[in-house]
Amino acid sequence: MARQRATSVQQLVDAAARVFERKGFVEATISDIAAEAGVSKPTVYQYVNSKRWLLETIVEQLIYPLRDGIDRIVSSDLSAREKLEAYLRMHIENAIKYQTYYLVLTADQHQLSTQALRNFRSWARDVNHAAEGLLSDCAKAGVVRSDLDVGTVVNLVNGMLLSVTRWYRPSGRMGAEQLYQQVYGLLSGYIRPDDES
Repeated sequence: MARQRATSVQQLVDAAARVFERKGFVEATISDIAAEAGVSKPTVYQYVNSKRWLLETIVEQLIYPLRDGIDRIVSSDLSAREKLEAYLRMHIENAIKYQTYYLVLTADQHQLSTQALRNFRSWARDVNHAAEGLLSDCAKAGVVRSDLDVGTVVNLVNGMLLSVTRWYRPSGRMGAEQLYQQVYGLLSGYIRPDDES
C-alpha cells in the first residue's frame, strides 16, 4: 500500500524520523525524506530549513511532552505511590508512542547542534532530578525501600524504560498495560507492597 503524501510539517518530521531510523542521520538525504513523504525535494524545502532542523525538531517533539508530563505528575495531588505508577506508565506509553523518535535520538544525538545538544542534556538532567525527587518522596512515604541509592536507581530505571524503544513491537504479544505490569513486577524488589507502606 502506498504511503499518503505529506501535507504538513508534522508529516515531514515523521517521514524524516523513519528515514533517520533506517539510514542514520548522516546517510539520509532530503531526497530520501521527500520520497518517504511522497513529495518533491523542493516541497520539503518549502516546509523545513534543513535536515538538521528536522533532527532537532524530532528531539524537541520527544522531550517537551515528556518533561511536561513529569512536571504534571510531580506537582499533582496524587499519593507518592500513584505518582510513581504514573511516572512508570508515562515512560512506557511515550516509549511506545514515540519509538522511532527515541531510536533516532539514541543513534544521532551527537549530530545535534551545540545549542540543541545543550538543551537535550539540560532536559535529561531535569528529568533525572525530578525522578530523584519523586523516588525520595516515595522512600519517605515508605513506598520504596530507603536503603538504596536514589540516583543510581533512577538511572537504572530510566535506562530500562528507554530500552523498551529498542525491542518492543506494538504488533507483538504485549500491550502497554501488560508491559507496565512486567516493569512494575520487575521493580517489586524496590517497591514495597501496599500492605507494607
